Amino acid sequence: MASWKKLRSKQDYKKALARIDNLIDAKENEGSLNELMLLSYLVEEYEREFLPIPDASPLEVIRFMMEMKGIRQKDLISVLGTKGYVSKILSGVAQLRLDMIEPLSKFLGIPVESLIPRSGEPIGVKTEYDSKSSSRAQAVRESSQGYAKAVPKGKK
Repeated sequence: MASWKKLRSKQDYKKALARIDNLIDAKENEGSLNELMLLSYLVEEYEREFLPIPDASPLEVIRFMMEMKGIRQKDLISVLGTKGYVSKILSGVAQLRLDMIEPLSKFLGIPVESLIPRSGEPIGVKTEYDSKSSSRAQAVRESSQGYAKAVPKGKK
């Protein structure tokens, strides 16, 4: 087992990935499993610092899940409303409304948070929330409180 430290270069990173491949194919023992866990942590840390993956927009998530599950545009009508509104959402002209996010997340089999826009992106309801919020779920809770106040009963 090699002595591993924090990965600081692309060369260290590639070396760690190659070693992970070897360990995955190797016979399991306590030493190899420990090294594999350590390398996995070091690679994840390196990727988080040097190779961040940007968040996907809700629209990108919807399109990806539709492609992965073979869902057609017309399949979303039962969740999002009319054919025209589904088309507007998928083309980026219209935004998801708060009342659509939970049913759509269940329909697509994805977490609600993946359909909540990042701070500063529109969500179809004009409300203010803290742009420094670290949690998309918190932003929706705050927005939905404003939504409940802004829309008279029976008009949702």
